[in-house]
Amino acid sequence: MTRLRDMPASRKRPRDIPRAGLFLVFLIISTLSWGLVQVFRAQDLSDLVVVQDPSSSAAPVRDLKAVFSQSISGSYPLRLTEAEINGYFARTLVAEQKGWLAGLVTLEKVLVRLEKERAELIMVRRAAGLTLTSSIFLKLEQTESSDGALVTHVDIDGGPMPVLPFVRQGGRFGRLLLPQGFMLFVRPSYIALAEAFPEEIRLGIEEMARIKIEDGVLELDPSFDSGMGNGGF
Repeated sequence: MTRLRDMPASRKRPRDIPRAGLFLVFLIISTLSWGLVQVFRAQDLSDLVVVQDPSSSAAPVRDLKAVFSQSISGSYPLRLTEAEINGYFARTLVAEQKGWLAGLVTLEKVLVRLEKERAELIMVRRAAGLTLTSSIFLKLEQTESSDGALVTHVDIDGGPMPVLPFVRQGGRFGRLLLPQGFMLFVRPSYIALAEAFPEEIRLGIEEMARIKIEDGVLELDPSFDSGMGNGGF
């Protein structure tokens, strides 16, 4: 026997569906709004040592091309600090915006943050009176080819995402941490940056037998038999 008092309960169920849909829409909009706010919040760079006047004699900046060449010629290891690399960027970089926003955005400076087993390359831009930042995480891996030659691979990889460990970190837009796939939007800018330093990349990466990134320090060694330790990742 069918109970008539059960029918009102079943009739109420369809009314719950729009409420669930509205809640889902609200959740999506809130998440997107929060993400957009984080994108337009410049990354906190207070932990980085930035040379305000790299041409000043009070804060001399070494010529990294010469430093790399001397290390290779003398077959001795190098230890570069985060501050030295940032000072070299400030002294030598001619900033030019590439990509979708060319002509609308001014690239002010480039900085690097060195952390254990990864480097974060940060671009600071100015647009419509706002300071914007973007960054990519770089990981270096060295392997030996079949003919015995050393090959250094540079990957966009900052390790696993905090919430989704099966997804790899790519970088940040502002303060928003993003997966690797989103880095396609800023890839042209970083390719242009690499093209501005061909000799530094050849000498400081391709010609080095061991490369190790630690907190605030980049360790390089052109010789295989040095006592630096296991420099690859």
